[in-house]
Amino acid sequence: MQQRPGSKDRSFYPPRSRRTQPALPGATLPTAPVPVRSQQYPIEPPTSPDRRPNYGRRALLAFIGLGLLLEVLLLATYPLLAEATSREDAAKQALLGLLPWLPHLYWTTTMPALVQLVAHIPAFALSNGGAGGNVNLLLLLSALAFVITLIAGRIGSRVLRERLSRTDNSVLFSTIIVLTAIFALTYLFAPPILSQDMFLYGIYGHLVTVYHVNPYVVSLIAFPHEPLQKGISGGAQSVMAPGPVWMDLCIPIVLLARDSIANVLLLFRGLGLVAHLINTVLIWIIVAKLKPEMRISGTLLYGWNPLVLLLSINGMHLDVIVVLFILLAILFFQRKSPILGWVLMLLAVLINMLILLLLPLFFCLLLKEARTLSSGRRAFWWLSVAGESVLVILLAYAPYWSGWGLAGLFTSMQHVFLQDNAVNSLDAALINLPVTLPPVFAWLIVPHHWTIIAVVVVGSLLLLGCWLADTVELVVLFSSWVSLALLALMPTYWPWYVLVPLALSLCSVGGRTILLAMLLTAGALLSCYFWLFQPSWPGLALMTIGLPVLAWGWILFFSTTWEMTRSREPIPEPAQGAKPTRRGLSRPSWPRRGR
Repeated sequence: MQQRPGSKDRSFYPPRSRRTQPALPGATLPTAPVPVRSQQYPIEPPTSPDRRPNYGRRALLAFIGLGLLLEVLLLATYPLLAEATSREDAAKQALLGLLPWLPHLYWTTTMPALVQLVAHIPAFALSNGGAGGNVNLLLLLSALAFVITLIAGRIGSRVLRERLSRTDNSVLFSTIIVLTAIFALTYLFAPPILSQDMFLYGIYGHLVTVYHVNPYVVSLIAFPHEPLQKGISGGAQSVMAPGPVWMDLCIPIVLLARDSIANVLLLFRGLGLVAHLINTVLIWIIVAKLKPEMRISGTLLYGWNPLVLLLSINGMHLDVIVVLFILLAILFFQRKSPILGWVLMLLAVLINMLILLLLPLFFCLLLKEARTLSSGRRAFWWLSVAGESVLVILLAYAPYWSGWGLAGLFTSMQHVFLQDNAVNSLDAALINLPVTLPPVFAWLIVPHHWTIIAVVVVGSLLLLGCWLADTVELVVLFSSWVSLALLALMPTYWPWYVLVPLALSLCSVGGRTILLAMLLTAGALLSCYFWLFQPSWPGLALMTIGLPVLAWGWILFFSTTWEMTRSREPIPEPAQGAKPTRRGLSRPSWPRRGR
């Protein structure tokens, strides 16, 4: 094509030169890209979806393998649990009478070669009578089961750091629940230990249904011919009866069991099994909303925990039902149904009076909800809350009010909050020290005076919680701290008291809180099996409570020191010409104000 005279040949110019300024000397135009290899991070080829690791499948296989190993350990404890109690134990006799095939599952019967192999280890040599190698081997297997639970929880916390599909999450949840149900069924038919409370619950039901008396105004000693009396010791007959809601739950169970001791045990175990499975599902749902990356580990640390399975099913205690009501209350507070959540917390209080200390924290959520309403609706809303609360309390106490009244209610509350005896606690361990304490410390360790320490600590936590807690997450966190303080400081301690603090700590998704709860759970597991030695060590609480709290403090100290040391390490200078990179997250600079 012939060009006009004086025109420029634009074919020698790049297309963008028509709209941009001429490039500076030494600069590279945008149309001439030059590939530059990074001086710090080499360029890696993109990974195809087919070659990406399937973290969901890996976690599924790990959970199945750990679950099978845990089931083997739980079945291996059957003969050890059977030999841990005497042959005259009423619970063992009743269960073997109903399930005569149970001894066929004992490896001591089907594997004599393994028994001879274990006999070569003096500490684990099997014996009769509930002492010696039986308890030692039982403690070892339980510790291994506890470690497997911790490993599964660790895998669960790491796998959710990857982006799993909804299908992978559903498969993992279904697998965890199915394995939890298998473990629960294993403990449903396991030989019984620590089953005295189930006999007490059955007697309370018989007092109402058979003898037609008020269990709050009569003594259990007045019914020596009651068949369930042979399953409890003399000291347990003076224990204060639980709340009226639990009495109401005991009545249908004893009506279904009729006069069979074995049926009473199995029905209470079945109730604990259902409650344990529901609690496991509730922890998954609650944690999934508070901190989704913790939902698998939290569910595993509760559902697969050997101590929780033992105390919730094998030796069923009412605390598992308290946990059920508290978790349901948290769920309804999350789902914006605060009145229903408040009613469920009242039901938990009407089973265990100590839960009354958690009510102020949940009342803060009611106050927050009321602030969002108009003045007219707010007055009606508070009237409905007060009316339902009064109605629940009246309906619970009305059947047992005759002959008991306010005096009996205040006496019951005094026994709960101002305890007369120190049992299995730090206070009991200090009282039984073989040294003479100074007068000030001798005055302090008296159970009534020791309660002052618990009141100061718990009261401080409640005041701080009521001041700061305005969300469900903070309320659950402060509730876990209050329950852990009660567990460690109250004059009376039993292993099943750890169920409520453990469930609340797992729902609080606080790493340090969960660490303390798991350490105290390990201490409670240790105390369960040391009690099988008679007589038990009076200072056992120094190991089951004091040592976990001390270990928790040292772990926090060293971990905090390590984090502070790493934060003060100098950042290496970047290579010359390389773009400086940031290490982790850093605080952004303050914006400058315009002049």
